Order: sequence, then C-alpha cells, then structure tokens
Amino acid sequence: MRKKMHWLLYGWKLLMLAVLTAAVFSYAMFQGGFVSWFLFYAFLPFTVYAGLVAVYPLRAFQVTRDVSSAQLTSGDRLSVTIRLTRRLPFPLTYMVIEDVMPETLGERRSAKQLVFPWFQRKLTLQYELPQVPRGEHHLHTIRVRTGDVLGLLDKTASFSVTDTVLVFPAYGPVHYKPQAASGEEGAGVGAPFQVHRTAMAASVRNYQPGDRFSALDWKTSARRNELMTKEFDPLQSMNMILLLDCRPSPSFEAAVSASASLLYTALVKGSPAGFISLGSDRTVFPVREGDRHFRKMLRYLASASESEEADAGGRLGKELGEASIAVVTGSLTEDLLKQAEPGRADMTVFLAKETNAALSEKERKLALIFAQKNIKVQMIRDKQVSHVV
Repeated sequence: MRKKMHWLLYGWKLLMLAVLTAAVFSYAMFQGGFVSWFLFYAFLPFTVYAGLVAVYPLRAFQVTRDVSSAQLTSGDRLSVTIRLTRRLPFPLTYMVIEDVMPETLGERRSAKQLVFPWFQRKLTLQYELPQVPRGEHHLHTIRVRTGDVLGLLDKTASFSVTDTVLVFPAYGPVHYKPQAASGEEGAGVGAPFQVHRTAMAASVRNYQPGDRFSALDWKTSARRNELMTKEFDPLQSMNMILLLDCRPSPSFEAAVSASASLLYTALVKGSPAGFISLGSDRTVFPVREGDRHFRKMLRYLASASESEEADAGGRLGKELGEASIAVVTGSLTEDLLKQAEPGRADMTVFLAKETNAALSEKERKLALIFAQKNIKVQMIRDKQVSHVV
C-alpha cells in the first residue's frame, strides 16, 4: 500500500510539472512579447533538468556499508562508512543519504547526511554511534533521495544492505568487599561459588625430595619407620546455577550485566556454571565450564529482553541439585519472594542496581523477609558486591 501511494504521488508531481510547462508555453504563445517568452525560456532549463532527473536510474548506484566491528560491548563506539559508486556522471545538485536505523538503536540523526555530488562518481558517508546499547542490531536499508533545483520533483531509492552488529553486555570480574566486623550494609560478603581443597587426606605415600614438611604424616611415618607424605584430593569446585529474573524492571540492563559478570567470575575461577532465564522463552544452559560455554551464555545475554510473563517454573531452587543458586534481579518483588525456596543456605539473591540508583523502602523490607527465610540478599553495583541488610 505504501509503495502504491509513493508511485501515485510521484505520478502526480510529474503531471504537475507537465501542466506548469504547458501553462508557461501557452502564456508565451498567446501573450507574446519579450517578457512572456523570457519567462518560458528561463523556466525551460529547470523543466528539462527535472525531466532528466525523473528518468535518471537512481537504482544504478552500487552501495556498500562497512562497520568498524561486528561484535562490541555495551557502551562502545560504532563507526560506520557508507560508499556509493555510479558509472554515469549525471550532475545531481543534492543528495540525502540515510542509513535507516533499526528500532533497537533508536533515532540517530548522525545517520543522515546532505551532500552535493554534482558529477562525482564516488560518495562516502561516515558517522559514529556513541555508546551503542546492548542487543542484536540489524542494519537493513540505505535510502537515497535527490531532486531538481526548484523542488518540483524528488526521487527516492532504497538499497538492501544487511549487516548485523552484536553488542554484548558489559562484564568483568566481580569484586567482593572484605569481611567487616559489623553486619551493616557494605560489610563483607561471600561468593555463591568457591574453589577449595578438602582438609582430609585421601591417602599417604612415600616421601619424595621436594615434598612440603607440613604434609608429612608423622604417625604413619613412626609406625612404618619411614617418612610418609599425605596426599589430598585435587581442587574441588562448587557448581553454580545462575537464574536471571526477566520481569520488567528499571534496572534490567544492570541485571543482565551483573549476570554476565557473575558467570565470567565463576568460570575464570574454575567453577562450573549454568544459566537459566526466567522468562516466557525459558532458556537453560547446563552446568559446564570453559570459555566456549561462557561465550554461548554471553551470546544469549546480548539479546535477552524483558518478559511480562516471566515464569520461574515453580519454586526457585527446586530440582536444581546440589549446585549453588544465584538469582539476579533488577528489583525485589513479592512474586520473587513467593517463588524462592526457603531454607536453602546455598541460595543468594543478587539485587542489581545502576551506579546512582538507591534501594526503595519496599525493597529493604522485602530483603529482611528474604533474610528470615535464610536466603541471602546482596547488592551488585558496578561489579562490586555488598550486603543489603
């Protein structure tokens, strides 16, 4: 329908141009004299140029788009270069080049530029998008518009040039404040994952040069009349399953960034981690380890969105085994409190907030109720974790 209206409007402008030309010619023929013919010959070049613009193949342009990077991190700068090439050097007085922005990027005025090409065969448009938001952004269309000098006729052509820019959430190692003596807000907290060595010796073996003397088993050595060394189990890690609350929240972007940071910190420390999104498109990543596993979860977080029909699938923490559970949310709600599994000492609720965002009085009261259910509530802000209550 829109295309049909465009062609109707374009035909109407051509008809008006023809009517104006005929009117000026008729005036010169019937009126005669220097003035009337001067008006006709003065108007004739503009009419001829408008007619040439009407038949000029604007679609003959070859259009390409180059992006500085196909993968960015939230807040990075994206540089885009658009190049137009043509073979026929027809004099175009002006041209508006526009890179149509998707809704995920919003309206960006820097993606449109007015140029005066005249006989130039190669045109270039360069622009930058500062602080690109998280998400998967698809650039589809480049639109070109030109016309005659008097604005009697304009012509538009759209070129399909597809590029995808994937913007990951900002992430980094999470820092836990050192343990404080008091229980006030900001006191030290513990991580929902850890790597530890068991204190019990698994076996003993004969002493070898280079073994630590603190690992010697003196009782066994005295009984066997030779030095024996304790052998401990290798490093053991506590698995972590992170659940992202996808309910609409002003701090949803902070929650996504906090989820990526927690997963990154766990996997860097060697603790296997899994991920579950609590939304309408419930997505589950099993507990694994490794950089490739983290990249898959980060790829999902890049395009994660809020969900009005967020479903935790029953109680949080139910049927998740012995793994440590970390629930990341942008705001504490009564629905989240109802779904929390009481009595799980290995469950931690992370309340993600922006740099200057403050806790509401309702969230403080809910945090106290979470604590009564033996569920820890910690605030994560700028990759810094602290107690809420």
